[in-house]
Amino acid sequence: MYLETSRLIIRDWQPMQDARHALDIYGNEQVTRWLANAEPEKSIHDVQGRLQRYVSRTTTGGTGIWAVVEKAIDHIVGTLLLVPLPDREGVPTDDIEIGWHFRPASWGYGYATEAAQCIIQYGFEEMNLPMIYAVTLPDNTRSIAVMTRLGMQPVG
Repeated sequence: MYLETSRLIIRDWQPMQDARHALDIYGNEQVTRWLANAEPEKSIHDVQGRLQRYVSRTTTGGTGIWAVVEKAIDHIVGTLLLVPLPDREGVPTDDIEIGWHFRPASWGYGYATEAAQCIIQYGFEEMNLPMIYAVTLPDNTRSIAVMTRLGMQPVG
C-alpha cells in the first residue's frame, strides 16, 4: 500500500526500520489505554513484534494496517487501519472497520482526519465497500471528534 495526501504518506510498516518511531505510539499509555487488551510496549523488540503482526494483516483484498508518515519531517506519526470488524467472539466478519493510532506529539494537527479521509475514499472507490465502521469507547472524545469530522454517524 502506498497512498499520499497533501501532508502524509500511508505505507506498509517495515518492522525492523520503523520500530523506533512506532515506540512513540505504542510505548505511550495515552495511546494504548484506548486499544483493546494493550499495555504500553516496553522495548523495540516488542514493537517489532506488533508491527510484524500488523504486516501479516495486510491482504490482497485491500485491508491492512499501515504506517502514517508526515512528509515534512519524514517521521512516522501514526497508524491507520482498515480491517474486518470482529464479532463479539473475536471472529472477523464481512464488515470493515477503520481506525487510527497517533503519537500524542502529533495530536491536534488533523492528521487522523486527513489520513482517514484518504483511506475511506480508497475503501469506497477501490474496494467498493458498501459501509465502513469506526469503533471507540464512549469517553474517547478525540476519536469521536475525528469520526464527526469524517461525517460518520453513531449506530450504537
